[in-house]
Amino acid sequence: MRESSGDPDPGSRAGAARRPTADPSARGFTSAAAVAGALASGIVLFGASVSGSWHGPVPKAPEPPAVRTSEAPIYGLFLVPDSFLRGDSLSNVLERNGFSAREIADITEALTPVSEVRRLRAGQSVWLHRNERGVPSRIELPIEDFRRVSVVRSANGWTARETEGVRFKHRETVQGILTTSLDEAVHRAGERADLAMLIAQVLEHDVDFHRDPRRGDTFSLVVDKLYDAEGVWKGYGDLHAVRYRNAGRAITAFRFELPSGASGYYDHEGNSVQRSFLTSPVAYTRISGVFTSRRFHPVHRVYRPHYGVDYAAPRGTPVRATADGVVADAGRRGPNGNMVTLRHAGGYVTKYLHLQRIAPEARTGHSVRQREIIGYVGSTGVSTGPHLDYRMSRYGRPLNPRTHILPPGPPISPEYRAAFDAWRNGMLAALDSPAPRPRPSTALRTLDASGGGS
Repeated sequence: MRESSGDPDPGSRAGAARRPTADPSARGFTSAAAVAGALASGIVLFGASVSGSWHGPVPKAPEPPAVRTSEAPIYGLFLVPDSFLRGDSLSNVLERNGFSAREIADITEALTPVSEVRRLRAGQSVWLHRNERGVPSRIELPIEDFRRVSVVRSANGWTARETEGVRFKHRETVQGILTTSLDEAVHRAGERADLAMLIAQVLEHDVDFHRDPRRGDTFSLVVDKLYDAEGVWKGYGDLHAVRYRNAGRAITAFRFELPSGASGYYDHEGNSVQRSFLTSPVAYTRISGVFTSRRFHPVHRVYRPHYGVDYAAPRGTPVRATADGVVADAGRRGPNGNMVTLRHAGGYVTKYLHLQRIAPEARTGHSVRQREIIGYVGSTGVSTGPHLDYRMSRYGRPLNPRTHILPPGPPISPEYRAAFDAWRNGMLAALDSPAPRPRPSTALRTLDASGGGS
């Protein structure tokens, strides 16, 4: 059992998707005819992000893209695709494509504030543009699924900026039943583990995924799936509605966006399902130590209070701020190891002990937002293994974060209630009548059949 071994009161000791393949013959320079052929066969450049929201009855979910697009401006007439080989650096790629040493140095300098070029990995694509005179004019580097870094030549030299690529959303209903765990149920439904994390995050104030799930629990949800311009499924977008049946009770939450752009999750009556504090500072794992006034200390071998909850988690697991607040203290604090103390509204204070390391943003006096990462699980100080000791107090009195009742967020205001009711009713129909879930491979076959495949 991973137990906390910190002080009963740590405050008393605290001090102040398809890889583009470059033809070897096209490494240095490509003719205009070759470029025209490449564009005709569907080479995708990068455009603006496609997104949006809507209030009222449920809109018809858009289908995954049936054709490839090339809406972004083309910088340079000639385009050469390349990719990083094992052991390649950006300098290697640029050098073999005819860039001079001076150009390489300028490009690297321009990229430094925008992207960590040392993290570019084997297989990652790079798109090289040249103008009609063969002079390098633009470089495109896909960094993540929808993030791109563009380096463009101008009269003043090379400049770099980060942009987002084209994305398409397809709204789908997913259902499942638990036999062992939420992760396993989501996987059997044909989905990825990060969907389980979305469910747990939305319902964490009503369902304790450390101890509440039971065999036979069911879930139904409506979520956006994100596809790139080639129809390849890249991940999940907004979780619009979720219903979880746990031991005979049904917990339902609906995402609703206000005209101001702010969004939240609400129950059937429009009351917020979110609280001012998260129930757990780490993704659902195992509780290895409970809040108690008398516990046998695993290291000191004596009985003493343990005014916190221990979460056993792998070393390096991110630790989140459970509420908006200000960093009151951060650093190495004796037997409590690396510790962060946050001060919150209403006299609340939370403490996070035995961290492997503290996040750079968690500096004394710095404001943090709920769910912001403030550190990583470790075993520093007096500790028997990697875990997080999480503590809460109000006006100096220790509180059990597992049982203390926290106030909910504000409900839907009367002026938006009609719109919310219409949205909720549409989502309820979707939860009860799941639509067939198209597979990403279907979208790819549609692309190929439309003549957009390469």
